[in-house]
Amino acid sequence: MSEIARGIQGAMAGRNTDVDLPLLQRVMALAVAAGEAILPFYDAGRQVRVERKADQSPVTEADYAADRLLKAELPSVLPIPVLSEESEIPSFAERAAWARYWLVDPLDGTREFLAGSGEFAVNIALIVDGEPILGVVYAPASGTGYGGLKGRGAFRYEDDRYQLIRGRSMSARREAGEPLTLVASRRHGTELLAQVRAALARQFGDVVVRPLGSSLKQCRVAEGFADLSLQYWPTSEWDTAAGQVVVEAAGGMLVDTHFRPLRYNRTPSLLNPSFYVIADRTFDWEAALRPLAGMRVLK
Repeated sequence: MSEIARGIQGAMAGRNTDVDLPLLQRVMALAVAAGEAILPFYDAGRQVRVERKADQSPVTEADYAADRLLKAELPSVLPIPVLSEESEIPSFAERAAWARYWLVDPLDGTREFLAGSGEFAVNIALIVDGEPILGVVYAPASGTGYGGLKGRGAFRYEDDRYQLIRGRSMSARREAGEPLTLVASRRHGTELLAQVRAALARQFGDVVVRPLGSSLKQCRVAEGFADLSLQYWPTSEWDTAAGQVVVEAAGGMLVDTHFRPLRYNRTPSLLNPSFYVIADRTFDWEAALRPLAGMRVLK
């Protein structure tokens, strides 16, 4: 039996949550293919047709093209349900019966896609019993991807090569005399971000804020580019699951403001709470971030 087959069999049987690198490689290949479906629309720029969803967020032909590809191909990797942002959402009664499923955002960061920043991604996660165990985030504009395997490590993907990545430790940052680095959205919460930065600066001194779009924020924390990211505006489960695996497999954590790891498909709503993305899980972030707890939107 091949390594891929063993990985699939283990995930299906539920005997453990480890999955193999070949399975990650197959999923990454699908994310790259979805990216290739997106790029012609990105190159077309403002000629892309844009629709508005019920919540007024944009959706484009590129979102739908990637969605069609992933829904068609992911069941050939693992024949389980596919829950995608751009498809009809099954009832919670139906979803609650799923022990395993694919959770997909075919084009995370549509606003960045439309703005031409390149900071958009394809997100694919394998969820087992509410926990993400495999995650892939691929940025089509740069050709860079990130993958995570529960218990096996996190990887940066580029030019068909995989390199292990690890989040930066707080002790290493302090020894190097480097400032605390925070990645934050380009488009949300500017006023609150200033309050957060001031609160962190009182503890850590200089705080550098680097704006970034989509789930790439999580991946940049995972590979040591930043120490922390805070998300205090609405997100959905497909926005976080893939990046959560990458962060956790790289030695970090993605937790709500009570420091509980995010879990998936547990309620009728697919909205996430506010959350922190942390590079170094060994540091006492619960104490360090306590001054933020009183901020109105961090619930």
